[in-house]
Amino acid sequence: MPSVGKCNKSVMKYFSTKLALVIIITLAAALRFWHLSTNPPSLFIDEVSNGYNAYSILKTARDEYGTFMPLTFRAFGDYNPALSVYTLVPSIALFGLDNFAVRFPSAFLGTISVLTIYFLVKKLIEKTEIESKNKELIPLLSSFFLATSPWAIQFSRYDHEANFMLAFILIALTFFLYSAKKIKNLIFSSIFFGLAFNTYHGAKVLVPAIVILLIILFYKQLLSFKKLLIIPIIIFFISGLPIILGFKNSLIRGESVGILNSANPLDTFVKNYISHYSPNFLFTTGDTIGRHSVSGMGELYVFQIPLLIIGVIAMFRTKWKNKGLLIGLFAVSAIPPALATPAPHALRGILFAPLWATLTAIGVASFLKLKLSKLIKISTLVALTLVGIYNFATYLHLYYSHYPKLRARDWSDGYEEMVKYVDSIKDNYSEIALTDYYGQPYIFVLFYSKYDPKTYQTQGLAKYEFFGGSWQKTKPGEALLITPPWQSHPNSVLKNIYAINGDLTFTVSETDK
Repeated sequence: MPSVGKCNKSVMKYFSTKLALVIIITLAAALRFWHLSTNPPSLFIDEVSNGYNAYSILKTARDEYGTFMPLTFRAFGDYNPALSVYTLVPSIALFGLDNFAVRFPSAFLGTISVLTIYFLVKKLIEKTEIESKNKELIPLLSSFFLATSPWAIQFSRYDHEANFMLAFILIALTFFLYSAKKIKNLIFSSIFFGLAFNTYHGAKVLVPAIVILLIILFYKQLLSFKKLLIIPIIIFFISGLPIILGFKNSLIRGESVGILNSANPLDTFVKNYISHYSPNFLFTTGDTIGRHSVSGMGELYVFQIPLLIIGVIAMFRTKWKNKGLLIGLFAVSAIPPALATPAPHALRGILFAPLWATLTAIGVASFLKLKLSKLIKISTLVALTLVGIYNFATYLHLYYSHYPKLRARDWSDGYEEMVKYVDSIKDNYSEIALTDYYGQPYIFVLFYSKYDPKTYQTQGLAKYEFFGGSWQKTKPGEALLITPPWQSHPNSVLKNIYAINGDLTFTVSETDK
């Protein structure tokens, strides 16, 4: 029988591990929920569209166009998978139609991903040489590095279906690795792969690629279920029906951004694929699209560079059962973003975020096993920790102090204040003319005025008229005119609307009767 001392030591280790995990999850939640409704500074157009359509489903069971419980949501000529919109419905029912409600599910699932990666990595390295003396260290560090990852934080703080896809894929992989001789876990895995399949355009490529990878690597385990294997197969097939039934519509997005539009698709694919492993993309500039990263930083921290180098060496040199899965996931993660432009693309390659976090954790554990003097190890770890703290502090400073001002235009800042002001005085005017210079203003009016979906489906937006280059009054009565600043009428300005960076965005004027 084990001694009392060993039992106490085991119990203490168990609780210390769980405490560390709780602290990491708390940190992850804080980084994802802190000032969520105000940073990024505003909802951008896709968030507003998803939010209003979820509100419309909640109130009428129909989308903004009057379609009953659609399998895909028509959004400005694009047709998006439906699950991410339906996921917003309970959030809006609970919190109301506002910025926080729209972003809550993504922040919540981003936090869940941090918890999930702990269990996923724990099983990934189980009973292997790489696990030796690092049974809890590598999973905990994987969670920590994902919790603090600029890549993961960026997409957890606004509503985008790619972040939903990531959470469901991680959960599906975790259930799969725990499914040996447990058909229940395999069924749950197929359910979450099915959910991921219905979240994001990129999932139509990524999810089948991962499933094929799992079949190749674990075919013996899968065949051991015999006839029971038909259950997860049927579940996964059913999950694909919304995509199959709406296949024509689902191709629209791919046709607009796909590499088949390029002169040499194969050459473009290879260049795009390689670009996602570029040090410049990973550690210096990041994604150049304003909503995808903060200016002045890469997708990863600089302090990770030596740890990732050690991690890569350890990954290829160390023998362990599930190494092929980790390498395979790195290989397939770049396929969806490589099939589209522009590249590299952090959003389409979002699965890289937990993979680089895991490899960084493996790098730390592998470094601790190196036969170096204690002084060298401690000095190196202290240096990396200090650089890491500096990198992290710099990221937070850039994200909270500079990013909202630098990227205000990318987030359609100014619409919320303008719509709420106009909504407060609209009854005094016979018509409201609103510029479409910034693109699709009607959806912002619907969202921020909480316009009744049933009324919109049957009557449209009463009083509102949207115009391009110029507008001419044709109806009697006083009208309200909302223009970009260079089209304003100085003598009749009621209010100027400024973005968070001080830029004049809208001018609200009134016309003569």
